[in-house]
Amino acid sequence: MSFDRLAPHYRWLEHALAGGVLQRARLAHLAALDGARSILLAGEGPGRFLAALRSRRPDARLTVVDASAAMLARARQVDTSPLTEYIEADLRTWRPPAGHFDALVTHCVLDCFGPATLGDVIARLAAAARPAATWVVTDFTVPPRGWQRLRARGVHRLMYGAFRVATRLEATRLTPPDPWLEAQGFTLRQRHPFNHGLLQADHWHRDGNVG
Repeated sequence: MSFDRLAPHYRWLEHALAGGVLQRARLAHLAALDGARSILLAGEGPGRFLAALRSRRPDARLTVVDASAAMLARARQVDTSPLTEYIEADLRTWRPPAGHFDALVTHCVLDCFGPATLGDVIARLAAAARPAATWVVTDFTVPPRGWQRLRARGVHRLMYGAFRVATRLEATRLTPPDPWLEAQGFTLRQRHPFNHGLLQADHWHRDGNVG
């Protein structure tokens, strides 16, 4: 699974397919990270959220992890702060330091994994967070009913089919991460839907009572 082939085209593709909706979803819970000193951005891509976060938090230590060297190269162009560390790694195998981060950010990355892998990825990322931590998640989703549900399922079929060809994407369908986040002690604080329920931006929090 690699997004190297998409890296040169990602921004115009995002604009063409989603306009500014995806970036608005990414930024929906930006303020939830204000108290965090050490923040992990997993699967950041070309750095649109990174740029906004660094502008708001010039003092924060950021760790940006992505499996795509080409995506990381583009992210480096938008944030050259010495407080930002870039790591090329696959989230399915990366072993982050335990209990290191005050906050985790996963924008449109958890929906890339199938159910056999997703639980393990979430568990290892959660172990990298401090006992009391924030997790900001943006993902595609399927509304519960109506034309919005039918529309979302159609969009997802096209999207997953195209991305499997272009990136060898693991997932073949959307797997909601909620049960695994809850199993790691995180509670949903806020959820904002976008584009008639096609996207959702979540603010999860763990209060420190883990296990």
